[in-house]
Amino acid sequence: MLDFSACPIIDNHCHVLEPGKETIEPIWLAREFFHGMADTPLPGVAKAKLWDATDDLRFHFVHMGVVLTAICQLSRLFHCPANLEAVTAARNRRTAEAGLAGYAKMLYEDAGIVASVMDSGLPVNDPILDLTPGCKLRLLQMDPLLRSLLAACDSYRDCLRGFQESVERAVRQDGFVGIKAHPGELIGLATPPVEIDEAERIFPAAKAGDGDAFRKYYMAAFLATMLQCQELRIPLHIHTGFTGGLWNGPIGNTDPFLLVPILRQPRFLQTRLVLLHAAHPWIQHAGALAHAFPHVWVDIGWTTPWISQRIVECYRELIGMAPVSKLMIGSGGHGSPEISWLAGKTAKIAVGTVLSDSVRLGLMTDGQAEQTGRMILHDNAARLYGLTV
Repeated sequence: MLDFSACPIIDNHCHVLEPGKETIEPIWLAREFFHGMADTPLPGVAKAKLWDATDDLRFHFVHMGVVLTAICQLSRLFHCPANLEAVTAARNRRTAEAGLAGYAKMLYEDAGIVASVMDSGLPVNDPILDLTPGCKLRLLQMDPLLRSLLAACDSYRDCLRGFQESVERAVRQDGFVGIKAHPGELIGLATPPVEIDEAERIFPAAKAGDGDAFRKYYMAAFLATMLQCQELRIPLHIHTGFTGGLWNGPIGNTDPFLLVPILRQPRFLQTRLVLLHAAHPWIQHAGALAHAFPHVWVDIGWTTPWISQRIVECYRELIGMAPVSKLMIGSGGHGSPEISWLAGKTAKIAVGTVLSDSVRLGLMTDGQAEQTGRMILHDNAARLYGLTV
């Protein structure tokens, strides 16, 4: 089997590590990998995954496939028994000795993660960013900025001007490498295109809280952002697929096939669009779009590591359809460094397995397979962002 254990990884999509995660209880190590809805609402806690959980639900946390994989891999790394209590105790001993940053550095070196593309609204020099090891690249979060401008401005044109000035400043002065947006959850990917005149007309209603008007306001800004990304030569990352987060509206709104009426417009063909999370469960749709449209890339994050028990099949779907030069590894990592680490470990397992099968079946040569693995794990993202690490 091909061995990619020494290959460096660029994590194409992650979030910040949290200072309060130096020491955690076993159940919370398992809950780091939970993306659903807990069963005991807490006053003032908006995120349903952070609500309290009954004993019955806690039982299920421990038996998620990705948690079983995490326990398996952590026990090998720590040389301890393969159970949640033992790996958590071993983990906490290491954070007590090295701190969270030192522990994260050890994990990232073990997985080979050399750079992280970070989705965060923190200020440029926030010390929390330093908890993540290696080279750090930043994505500008589109959605909160658009909402704040909607509240502060008196016209759509003023909003758009303020937004585009913020984007240009972030890229040219602060070194941000792309933009992150959630059009699927907020307005639905099938929302029809909206141009500037219509956006100006509906702006007062959007500002007053009208839902239909807000969808038009957001879509107009999204299309304008696609064009600005061309000018600045940066990619636009959009959340696609269902990753367990809950929002109002049909889950099917995040199927990337709904983007085709926009993708096929010639004016957007130079906008590099990155479909995050491999559009799970519409993985074939993401691969087909990357094949059919020159400006579509696929990030295999969240699928890696959350779908750990089917990760080989997921990678096989994408490698079978999309140009391998447009596939990148992401983790969706957040909170504790185990998520990004496990993404790196499982990605190498999946890439090695799928490409070894291709060689065995006579579908690739050894050299082609080795090059493909390096591209997916590192080189494609390095090329997209102009990295030399």
